[in-house]
Amino acid sequence: MSTSSPAPVDAPASDSRNRVFVTGAGFTRTLVPNAPLLIDDFGNDALADRVRGLPHASRLLEWERNRHVNGHIDIERLMTRLESLMPYDHAEFADNAVNEYALLLSELKRSFLDRIREAGKGEIHRNELNKFAGYCAQGRSHCITFNYDDFLDQALVGTLHWGPFGGYGFHCPSSVSTVALWDEGISGSGLLLLKLHGSVNWRPKLGHTSPVPLNAITHHDHWSGTDGADLPDVGNHLEPQPVMVPPVLSKSSLVEQPILRLVWSHAFTVLQSAHEVTFLGYSFPATDIAARTLFSEALKDLPREDIHVVNLASDNSQAENIRTTYRSALGDISEAQFHLNGALDWIRRLPT
Repeated sequence: MSTSSPAPVDAPASDSRNRVFVTGAGFTRTLVPNAPLLIDDFGNDALADRVRGLPHASRLLEWERNRHVNGHIDIERLMTRLESLMPYDHAEFADNAVNEYALLLSELKRSFLDRIREAGKGEIHRNELNKFAGYCAQGRSHCITFNYDDFLDQALVGTLHWGPFGGYGFHCPSSVSTVALWDEGISGSGLLLLKLHGSVNWRPKLGHTSPVPLNAITHHDHWSGTDGADLPDVGNHLEPQPVMVPPVLSKSSLVEQPILRLVWSHAFTVLQSAHEVTFLGYSFPATDIAARTLFSEALKDLPREDIHVVNLASDNSQAENIRTTYRSALGDISEAQFHLNGALDWIRRLPT
């Protein structure tokens, strides 16, 4: 479906304009078709079995599943509810609710990580993913993402212009460093991948629970050349859950994490100095007050003609909803700045 003119991609990435890309769940879903949606089945029946006998956790999980016709879970909404406890969760009549919710949150994150791992074994549009990564590397274009997955991270490593040691905006050593001396080399990076809600491969060292200190976070993965995830002893020195914080109505959960304070500060600076910003597969949810505040404040001086939106609309009604959402947050973005044939089509139009 063609609903508007494509966002401009014909300029070479190596010119002097500071380009920033902002990616959302739609970006990953386009390039990795089996990646989970925010509202999806995360082994929901198995989750229910694992909390059976825990009345508070079971009630909350059932409440969430009943909100969707197929019994699906809105994972960020449920994680937000489990992480941002309500005052009555601590009441005397609530008994063990806090501990039950903590267990359900841990199981939910584990199920999400399983879905990400399974998606990586299936179809991936690698040519397009690598082309986008190469375009970012050539122009030193920073990426800001709300995604927890590490598919783009892997593609950026392949460009040889980005690495996880410094490319996340902070010094992030390999998890191998927990069991052996490790020469990490230079930790700088020509471009930044700023993950505003954490990452599946950001694993804290054992003993460091939330809020996690900056110097306690390592990258634990199969693709960075350190092979930390292939050494069984390494996992014994790491906390089982990665650093992941869902979008929340209150910004307190973001502010209390030192790593996210730093990454969001980098994002604000990068956006303020941008000459052009392109949103890729980002839904701009009304409930993510922190993100709306970030973009409203950081982009207040950027001419609206330098903001572009790449998304997928199946019909004119959906296209109009996307335009309305972005205009309500960022102001007068013209029709020509919306490319609504999806990120895959847009990436294929990028110059080589």
